[in-house]
Amino acid sequence: MSLSKMWGLLTGRDRRAASSIDWDARYGTDTRSTVELHGLTIAHDSRRFGERYQASDPSALADAVAFAGLDPRLHRFVDLGCGKGRMLIVAAELGFKSCVGVEFAGELAATAQANVAAAGFTTISIVHGDAGAYAFPDQPFVLYLFNPFGKPIMERVRDNLAKLRRADYYVIYKNPRERRIFDEMPALRYLGTPPAHKGVWGVHVWGPRGA
Repeated sequence: MSLSKMWGLLTGRDRRAASSIDWDARYGTDTRSTVELHGLTIAHDSRRFGERYQASDPSALADAVAFAGLDPRLHRFVDLGCGKGRMLIVAAELGFKSCVGVEFAGELAATAQANVAAAGFTTISIVHGDAGAYAFPDQPFVLYLFNPFGKPIMERVRDNLAKLRRADYYVIYKNPRERRIFDEMPALRYLGTPPAHKGVWGVHVWGPRGA
């Protein structure tokens, strides 16, 4: 089996098609280059559970929102491990009420802030802090994750979600290495994957069980 075909089975995407789009040229941003965590300023013990920054395909969010039948205007958007902020800008383009990115690496948070300023959206804010300590809004929102950290931090995220008075949120999780955590949450039900993003490393979506 060819490398490109194997990639498609795992991610649901043809990486050549995705890489042919120079998304950063639209806004003059810098979101594309992969960044390893070593050497970055991270003032949290969560460093050892974090993953490198890698930009998401912008279509991952748009396709997942359409797949779940969501109206972005009725939801807030939260990106834990937002890196350089690409998906925050995509979310703002889609019309989410507000967009919050949480990033524990100081350099990445600063780059995200600069990218948001370059894009010109006023609905985006960056929180420089630990995603495991983030208090979710008690309002409808969409949580986006691109394999940002390992199980210990994801369990803290789960516990913070469980504190909400009601489960009025959706989870969009790309490369879901810790998907079992969301599969086992009583308040959520697994909705599946957008057709263009199927695969083990693809995009997976959960919604409120009562919806």
